[in-house]
Amino acid sequence: MKNVFGFRDQLISEYSSFSRSFSRIAAPDIKDEVERQYADGRYWPEPLVQINPNYQRKGTVQQLVAEGVLHGACADLFQVGKAEGAPQPLHLYAHQMQALAKGQGKQSYVVTTGTGSGKSLSFFIPVIDRILKAKDQDKTARTRAIVIYPMNALANSQLEELDKFLYGYSAGQQPFTVARYTGQESKAERDVIADNPPDILLTNFMMLELILTRFDEVDRRVVDHCQGLEFLILDELHTYRGRQGADVALLVRRLRERLQANELVCIGTSATMSSTGSLADRNKTVAEVASKLFGASITEQDIIGETLERVTDPLKDVAAVQADLAGAVARTQFAWADFDAFRVDPLSIWVELNLGIELPYNEPPRRAKPMTIQAASDKLAKVAGCEIDAARLALQRFLVAAHEVRTPQGRPPFAFKLHQFISGPGKVLVTLEAQKVRHVTLDAQRFAPGRQDEGAQLYPVHFCRDCGQEYLPVWQSRRAPTIYTPREIDDITADDNEDVYYGFLCPATSNLPYRGDIEDLPETWLDLSRDQPKIKQNYKKAVPYSVSVDVQGNEGHGESFWYIPGKFRFCLSCGQLHEAHGKDINRLASLSGEGRSSATTILTLTALRQLFDDTEQATGQPDPRKLLGFTDNRQDAALQAGHFNDFVFLLTLRAGLIGALQNSNGELSEEQLSDAVFKALGFDRLNEATLVEYLRTPKLMGLARQEAQRTLRYIIGYRLLRDLRRGWRFNNPNLDQLGLLAINYRSLDEFCADTAAFGKNGTLAKLDAANRAKLCRLVFDTMRRGLCLETRYLDPVEQDKARTSAFAYLNERWAFAPDEQLETAKYLILGKRPEYRGKPRTDLVTGGPRSKLLREIKTASFWKESAFAGQVASWKDPEWVELVEALLQASVLYGYVQKHAIDQQLVGWRLNATALDWCLPDTSLLEEDSRANQFFRALYLNIADLLRQQSHPLFDFEAQEHTAQVDAGRRQLLEQRFRYTDKDRKDWADNPAHEAPLERLPVMFCSPTMELGVDISALNTVYLRNVPPTPANYAQRSGRAGRSGQQALVITYCASLSPHDQWFFHHANEMVHGIVRAPTLDLANRDLVESHLQAVWLANVHIALDVSIAPMLDLDQPSKPLIKSYFDALNDPAATQRAQESAARVISQLQQELAGSDWFKPDYVHKVIERAPQAFSDALERWRVLFDATRTQMNMADQIVKSHTASHSERQNAQRRYGDAARQYAVLLKTGNSQNNDFYTYRYLASQGFLPGYNFPRLPLMAWIPARGGATANGKDDEGSMVSRPRFLALSEFGPRSLIYHQGRMYRVVRAKLNVGSADHISGNSQLATISSLVCSQCGYGHLGEPGGAQPLVNRCENCDALLTEHDWVRELYRVETVETVAVERISINDEDRQRQGFELQTTYRFLPGPDGVIQQRKAEVKHGDEILAELTYAPAARLWRINRGWRRRKDKEQLGFYINPITGTWSKQDEPGGEDADGTDEGLLDKVPNQRIVPFVEDHRNLLILAPVHALSMEAMATLQAALKRGIEMTFQIEESELVAEPLPKADERRALMFYEAAEGGAGVLTRIASDPASLAQVASNALKLLHHNAPQGPWKLEELPALEQTNALGNRICEAGCYQCLLSYFNQPDHENINRRNTDALRVLVALANAEVQPKAIAAPASNPASTNALLDQWLLALDAFGLRRPDALQVAVNQGAATAAGQYKSARALVFLDAIVSETAALLTDKGWQVLNFSDPSQWQTQFAAHPDVFGNEENKQ
Repeated sequence: MKNVFGFRDQLISEYSSFSRSFSRIAAPDIKDEVERQYADGRYWPEPLVQINPNYQRKGTVQQLVAEGVLHGACADLFQVGKAEGAPQPLHLYAHQMQALAKGQGKQSYVVTTGTGSGKSLSFFIPVIDRILKAKDQDKTARTRAIVIYPMNALANSQLEELDKFLYGYSAGQQPFTVARYTGQESKAERDVIADNPPDILLTNFMMLELILTRFDEVDRRVVDHCQGLEFLILDELHTYRGRQGADVALLVRRLRERLQANELVCIGTSATMSSTGSLADRNKTVAEVASKLFGASITEQDIIGETLERVTDPLKDVAAVQADLAGAVARTQFAWADFDAFRVDPLSIWVELNLGIELPYNEPPRRAKPMTIQAASDKLAKVAGCEIDAARLALQRFLVAAHEVRTPQGRPPFAFKLHQFISGPGKVLVTLEAQKVRHVTLDAQRFAPGRQDEGAQLYPVHFCRDCGQEYLPVWQSRRAPTIYTPREIDDITADDNEDVYYGFLCPATSNLPYRGDIEDLPETWLDLSRDQPKIKQNYKKAVPYSVSVDVQGNEGHGESFWYIPGKFRFCLSCGQLHEAHGKDINRLASLSGEGRSSATTILTLTALRQLFDDTEQATGQPDPRKLLGFTDNRQDAALQAGHFNDFVFLLTLRAGLIGALQNSNGELSEEQLSDAVFKALGFDRLNEATLVEYLRTPKLMGLARQEAQRTLRYIIGYRLLRDLRRGWRFNNPNLDQLGLLAINYRSLDEFCADTAAFGKNGTLAKLDAANRAKLCRLVFDTMRRGLCLETRYLDPVEQDKARTSAFAYLNERWAFAPDEQLETAKYLILGKRPEYRGKPRTDLVTGGPRSKLLREIKTASFWKESAFAGQVASWKDPEWVELVEALLQASVLYGYVQKHAIDQQLVGWRLNATALDWCLPDTSLLEEDSRANQFFRALYLNIADLLRQQSHPLFDFEAQEHTAQVDAGRRQLLEQRFRYTDKDRKDWADNPAHEAPLERLPVMFCSPTMELGVDISALNTVYLRNVPPTPANYAQRSGRAGRSGQQALVITYCASLSPHDQWFFHHANEMVHGIVRAPTLDLANRDLVESHLQAVWLANVHIALDVSIAPMLDLDQPSKPLIKSYFDALNDPAATQRAQESAARVISQLQQELAGSDWFKPDYVHKVIERAPQAFSDALERWRVLFDATRTQMNMADQIVKSHTASHSERQNAQRRYGDAARQYAVLLKTGNSQNNDFYTYRYLASQGFLPGYNFPRLPLMAWIPARGGATANGKDDEGSMVSRPRFLALSEFGPRSLIYHQGRMYRVVRAKLNVGSADHISGNSQLATISSLVCSQCGYGHLGEPGGAQPLVNRCENCDALLTEHDWVRELYRVETVETVAVERISINDEDRQRQGFELQTTYRFLPGPDGVIQQRKAEVKHGDEILAELTYAPAARLWRINRGWRRRKDKEQLGFYINPITGTWSKQDEPGGEDADGTDEGLLDKVPNQRIVPFVEDHRNLLILAPVHALSMEAMATLQAALKRGIEMTFQIEESELVAEPLPKADERRALMFYEAAEGGAGVLTRIASDPASLAQVASNALKLLHHNAPQGPWKLEELPALEQTNALGNRICEAGCYQCLLSYFNQPDHENINRRNTDALRVLVALANAEVQPKAIAAPASNPASTNALLDQWLLALDAFGLRRPDALQVAVNQGAATAAGQYKSARALVFLDAIVSETAALLTDKGWQVLNFSDPSQWQTQFAAHPDVFGNEENKQ
């Protein structure tokens, strides 16, 4: 990249023309506003420029050796450039020197310096120095230092760095040894490490966890060699957040205990955290985090920061050079004789002091804030006294020229990056008023500025892709009065919804052709069999009708509109017709036609093309021609890679056709077509680079290669023909639409001049030749576009042959996908389409009466010039049909058309494809055609030119996803292909298994897996598909570019509907130069501590578990218990004793953290270790259930295959399902699982929460992705795979009929794995065992029954004591844990964003009791003065059930759930909005089993926070408060939008309280912070008020002062009225948009009170002193319990059986009820039937005996032993 400014300008100009190329806008007022905004660069503002500062240098390693500070061997070791044969002394920075001093003094410390500051040497030098000195004393080999990296990639790149220092030492002579032990090593490599302990061990936390836990012989030796460890290093401290960080903190404590490392020196590296306050405050924050992680004392004096120094002359400041600046700017040439000349250049000094470094008073120098080029130019122009443009030009030239200068150390003095933020265009919004009067805006918000009180709503506008007519998607209320409200275009309801219906409004302007007449409707809508045309029954509801609507959306007065009910079927302006199925978003363009995926693809492709154009590859240098993309969701990475590849494929194919036409004088026949394109693509060249592109095995020779090429030609031919269909890829118009391709019919003029051929029809005979030719063209074009073609490319037999051959020989990109639906040839008929099984046949295209074809013929302009000008109007339809038929008959003789008998009455016609000539149109005619997309025209012509070059990069353009969903082997291959260095290519070629050379991979889309480490030195372009969650993530991601000091560009795409993205788009500086918040760590989390104690227990059992689960269980017994050898080892008393001692030592390091926790008791550790063997067996239960379900599925399918009553298709289906189940069965039983397999024993135990999980989801939901056929990257057969997601996210992501994106394909969730208990499946009444529950309608508290039986036994809510009613039931709950998918299609360029199903989710909760049986919760009050506004409840442990109540837009809101086949688990399409009828492919044999309606749910433990206003607030206030607090928490703690869930309680249409919980695993510890620290809640509210467009006040917030603090835009207007995408609106809270109003007084009052920290703790009365216990007998009984040291009940005075009796006490876990009064026998019998123990305590003299008789209830520990 020679000039990053030019690179950026070129990129923006291409993107701008792409983005604008779609919006064809007819309305002048909208068009003008949009053009104005684009011209202002609204969506791609100026980039920020940031210069990397220079760190202060302090001497060299060699000087320190001379002074005796370092060991002598360090002088040779630490030199740079050894491998290149030019060793130089290693210069040290000031911070490295400070680190060395600490390390030598055996003090723990943390280094917080920027990227590229040599952080790793800050710990390696002191560590290696210590190792060398220790070895002089004691030669015994042992490991003295362990370095833990958060990612393997980081460990790999560090190993390579260390190897550079060891260069030149022969094996065995190296002064120190280092080894990587991360789980990617072979068995042999691990053995070597165990036999020869390295001095330094590099690992990751997961591997360290495994080494400590599993009793593996090699692991044990590795650990034994680490006894008495001296150094422990944690790299990238700030990344250890939430559960993962807490796990690592406990791991460190376990490591210290196991290795008896009492003098351990702990070293951390980190980004600077928290930038509030002074340097000392910042250091204190880091010290607190480090102390918590390491469990060691680290003070602010142990934090080492960066020391910056100037590169330019330190004696001069800006004032000193001001006089010379004007001359410096005016230069035309920027060049310097040497570095000293550069240092004193006035412009160098100005640039460094403004863009590089700040010199604050009384503090050390620090990095300057990044500035936009515009701001920097303004500033420079002011000081230099010159024009702004001159300053800008000088600045850009100077920075590029300065880049060529080198400091004495050989680095560029001013390495800099550009940060370009680009926003998606979003929508145009208008009010419902007349053109020119209506308000037009591009700011997405609810009301027109200043008109909220009037209720002037803004409606999103979409445009017809063909003519630009505007349409407004609306909801129409079904109840009177009719109101139209704005809707999102893809939000739809079921057709018979009683409340609302969806549709569009189209302004009824005078120039609109549609007038509401029957003639204005599409002919396919009309029944023409009678004399008077009538509208067909099924179209009657879709006819647009006239309405008048006012600015508030009320019907009856106001402007005139046409209302289009339901989907958008045809354009009222240009008549373009659409099929019934398909999405409206694809028919109507928003402001720009592209979504996030297209934008990303175009930006990526443009950047790549420039990189390949302007960089010549220097030999031996790493290749910079690549781009790294980041996204925060792994499914988005899969979607994006698929989108990019599809786009490039189409681009290549279409450009190949243009090239082929250009090569053959602009004309090709069908026979020549595929071969000419094959050659134009260069596939006839036999060089390796070309063969690799399309051949699976490039070494194919002879007949095999010929067969492969023949197949490829066939596939090219098919794809080109199919590409003639109009507009089937909306955001990428085809060549025909672009006017780059014309299809002519060979010798048509000759044929039409032969009057004799038309003699049979008088009309045709009298037309002149030119008009006959026009008529022929109309008919032939219709046939061609409808694929009524006689050609081998559309012949199903030929297609199958090609599919098979392609599967064997061709690469996936060029082959037919195994499950791709191919188009076959159709017929043109001149009558009505006959039906087949009640549906019109799809292989027929009608040209009969009132068809589109006939309409075009009737209205053709040439009739006016013919002899029939006056008669045409009176001709009837049969005469027109006769005319067409005569024309076709004549064409048969000339070989244009073939006639086929379809059945007795019906004749079909096909056009001979051999008669088609593919031509290049005359380009001069096309420049005027404004309808052709100019961007794509230019793009295709460019690419066609590119294909002519011998070595073009087009075949190298490929993208892949790099995420945790991709297995480790494939990830390493992708990294190798992406780096593509000489070494990578050589390593690849040296492997005899590789037939083809290593393919370059220029684009990789990653989830955050690549954000750390992976030092790809040549990379200079990074693309972020969304704004990262935190500045720390941004720094890491952007830090991947420009690692070697080269110019770099970081592009960030901000989605228009994400408030996070939009906020940072407008405040980019806060992301680029933002605050890195200290991670929150909650070490007193009970689940966390328990899992680590269980890991300590497992390590002390001294048994190696099998790598797979199956061999450990006795699968022949129904309950599948552990086999005896495992059972005995796990229950060995000696092991328990060892574990008790170990665990006690680990816990002793946590005393401080556990001191304040509610659940920790002195005997806690003892109990956990005692329970561990049982907990271990319980953790395997999920595997047992999955195993049973899979086996049942195989048996059922097997029954159908063998059944003589099943039809052929049923048997085929069953066979397919059997194969799928058998593969899953194999995955479960597979022995020798690798560590990355979900069923690898230790990983599985972690996923079940038994062992520490770090950031892996606990108890995830699994989706089975079926095998695709073919081989995986490592050459093994694809067996299919399981993809897992955290359960709360998966409930919707893997919900019924949802789409999952994985490795370039989409899969639909079609079945749930049923947890089948019994095997009598084919019985008629086979029903799933579901759970019934009561959810309190006042507070949302849940009361759940047992699966398959007992209902909850309560009639009052256990939380708020409200009466529970019939409406509170949620029945038919069913726990879904695993789903199955089927492949839908390859991801194509129509997939802009992941399609998500709209589900209505509800969360209900229960507070969990602590070990003492008392419910854990803390309460506080929010006050405003003396008035109590709200109550806060925090529960450290609660059980949450997340329930999927059904489609959000279902017909009947009262009906919950989805229909499922209770035997096969197939989700029914019944009720799916926009879904078709259930297809009849599933087992007919099972039809006699009716579908069952179930409500899917998942459950988990979480901590939660509830905010309940004291007085009921309006829906608007609650919705606003919810959005504001959620955004405030996200902003304050820098967590992602999806990490925190905020929900109204009890449900969305009745909001009494707000519940917040963390969706991420183990949470980020945010709620704990809020609950325990009033100041942090105040900060959340304060940030929320700032987000609502208020400036921070000088003192406390005051409600009455808010209007004065309001921010305004340039015109002095409010930034938004009720809410916008910068403040509260977001893609995720769309259903709430109509309720959100940032000016709601009640919501603001609560926020102001919270912001002023008026939150006071409230004491909770213990449940035992329940005021209801007025009863003296009850008090006596409770005292008796206390006297014997027994458990008190969970609840007192519980009414049972509709109040027929009252139980004095209820014990929930034991399901026991205690009665102090005698109870009627019927009531007792009823309760016993429902599974309750009824205990009669009416006689006090018997109490002691009864207590002793029921230890399970009262928990007297002595009796339990």
